[in-house]
Amino acid sequence: MHIAHRLLEAGWALKLGSREDQQREILGELELVEVRVLFFPEVMEFIQEGEKRHPKQDIELGPKRKDGKLAYVDYIVKLPERSLEEFCRWVYRFMGNAQFISPQNLAEQH
Repeated sequence: MHIAHRLLEAGWALKLGSREDQQREILGELELVEVRVLFFPEVMEFIQEGEKRHPKQDIELGPKRKDGKLAYVDYIVKLPERSLEEFCRWVYRFMGNAQFISPQNLAEQH
């Protein structure tokens, strides 16, 4: 049960991946993917409220506009490949106000 909790904490949502990848992830041998998404003014407050959406997330404040308000926040999280689909579904909720920056394949796809 402890292993499942570690996998859930490292990923996004419930998809745990293959047994082989689970083992590699537990041993620290599975490379994580850094995902960067810019969230724009209409959803920034909601994104910033979720300080604990993921234990390894980082939220960086973007530059200020001429009116003194932030132009965007940069949401950064490292996830196992198995979690990218579920993470993307979460971001889709905000697609009018979000932009994938990396990895490049997600930026091009969305």
